[in-house]
Amino acid sequence: MIIAAMYPSPFDMEEAHDQNSCLIVDEKIYAYEEEKLTSIKSESTVRFPERSLMMGMKELNIFPNEVDYWVFTEPPKIDLEHMRYFFSNILKAYTGNRQEFRRWFKKKVKFVAHQIAHASLGVYGSNFDECAFLCLDGGGDPGDQRNFIFGEYGNKKFKILKNSKGLKNIGVFHSFLADCLGFPGNDNGKVSGLAGYGKVIPELEKKFKSFIKIKENGIIFERKRYSFTDVRLSKIKPKEYSRIKIFNTFPSDTNVFRVSSRYLPQDIAATGEKVFQDSVLALIKKLKKYTKFKKIVFSGGVFQNVSLNNSIHESEMFDEMYFPMASGDNGQSLGTALFIKNEHQKTPRRQFLTALLGPSFSNLEIKKLLEQSRINYVEDKNIEKTVANLINKNKTVGWFQSRGEYGKRSLGCRSILADPRKLESKSRINQLLKKRDWFMPYAPSILEEYVDNFAEKPGKSPYMQIAFKVKKNKKKIIPAAVHVDGTSRIHTVSKSDNPRYWKLINEFRLITKLPIILNTSFNRHGIPTISEPRQAIEHLLDGCMDYLAINDFLISFNDNRIAKEPFKREESEEYSLKKDCILRLVSLLQHSKKSVNAIKYVKKLSKFLKLDLTYDGKIFKLEGKNILQNNIEEKLLEKIVILR
Repeated sequence: MIIAAMYPSPFDMEEAHDQNSCLIVDEKIYAYEEEKLTSIKSESTVRFPERSLMMGMKELNIFPNEVDYWVFTEPPKIDLEHMRYFFSNILKAYTGNRQEFRRWFKKKVKFVAHQIAHASLGVYGSNFDECAFLCLDGGGDPGDQRNFIFGEYGNKKFKILKNSKGLKNIGVFHSFLADCLGFPGNDNGKVSGLAGYGKVIPELEKKFKSFIKIKENGIIFERKRYSFTDVRLSKIKPKEYSRIKIFNTFPSDTNVFRVSSRYLPQDIAATGEKVFQDSVLALIKKLKKYTKFKKIVFSGGVFQNVSLNNSIHESEMFDEMYFPMASGDNGQSLGTALFIKNEHQKTPRRQFLTALLGPSFSNLEIKKLLEQSRINYVEDKNIEKTVANLINKNKTVGWFQSRGEYGKRSLGCRSILADPRKLESKSRINQLLKKRDWFMPYAPSILEEYVDNFAEKPGKSPYMQIAFKVKKNKKKIIPAAVHVDGTSRIHTVSKSDNPRYWKLINEFRLITKLPIILNTSFNRHGIPTISEPRQAIEHLLDGCMDYLAINDFLISFNDNRIAKEPFKREESEEYSLKKDCILRLVSLLQHSKKSVNAIKYVKKLSKFLKLDLTYDGKIFKLEGKNILQNNIEEKLLEKIVILR
């Protein structure tokens, strides 16, 4: 049986971010996101996820007209003529006449509700024969506007016990939280990263909680948006195109922004993150009494939050739990495909579903590209040992092997690797490659046999979906892999799932006695994780790393380019935090029509920076001297420059 799935449904009028495709051919699975092939984050600029689908056709050697079932999430309505055009003229999956299409469509095309697709990926990705399921996101899609479902899976059936719909939900609260901090609403991970540097403010916590009601039928967030934002032409970049940054301005005028604008950004993040996590945990506690099952799967965009996932893990409310590799809408195509597969062909599940489901490239393809591009390289049949030695010498290495990962995390196939023992590994990766927010943590990949030695409450984390607390006596050993809050987004590596990556980490262990390597996604700032060999080579030549290990080929930056400047050390975290707080003041002055919040913010900023800074709504005074508003950023940065 051959199943093909795409998200979103063809001709769906809503902007659908995270477009993705899936193919299942008997027991073989391919699943991948469109953004990794177009290099557009949260891809929503193409009509259909055609590239990801056709790469799957190539990977599994399948033609569109061989597919038994085409699967989509339920659209609000179906235009049969549009569908005929899609399957005939675009995909060449239907070759019959116009009159016969309706019958073909009814037989071949299936639809699955958005939230059931989330639940399906959780249930069928796990090895649970029966379990509870909880799905939470920002509001489904036009065909299924539920933001929450809770139920049980047993006897090969999904039974929904609780549900709610609409855009007033806990997922939107977290998006508003990101927005009020000046991040795009889909950059939720930045809130969690910044939260580690702040403290919970009780009065702000009380205000946030006043917006939220926790019921057995879901969490209601009383959202308020007071105005629309402008288009930002300055954010248009051809290679790092991002619709959400172009068509929105951050922070925007919301109720979350209004009650929090007087506080320091790190404290807003810490307080909001606590309210968010407490709310979800309270919901789970309420729902637990409705199921007899001791196992549960979580899916939907809310559970991309690794800090929340650890709180659930540590709560021990269930004996076993599972977070899929693509819990957001990027998992929709695989979820729908698995639902149809198990409806028509019941197969027992014996182990977790691997995330290595994307495209692969042969040595022949890669060698041809290297020769064509006149790249100096060496072929190395023991590349794992070679790379382990390079990492031990503090080199950053691009690691491009096997099939691409499905989901948000790089799991040892499209990764940048470094030494977790050296704190400067973080700054080197940031300086050479990421250029991302300084407070975002990096993750370690650890041989699954050793995870108990490092995590306080260990568990399986094959998709890097949980931020475990690290044992106190281990934090100094791997400083580059431990966040300021003492957690680490651990990725447990199995020899059976990813033998080449396991061997690399084991070679590093034999050299250093440490079964861990620092791992981050293979991408520059502003683009998604790379997918294909040409992108990897371009990143190397751009100076994003010292070496590239691609299949059996090792390529050195120094052997292919002469760098104009040597590597420079980054700003300290203390300086970066203070700098961000200063930039927050500038943003408030531009955003707020009233000066009261800026005045209160300046008082907190003055105390935090340990500077004599005052503001009366018109005039700034720094150490007794008047400062023009246009110059306040420059003067404050001059004062803290010693922290560089």
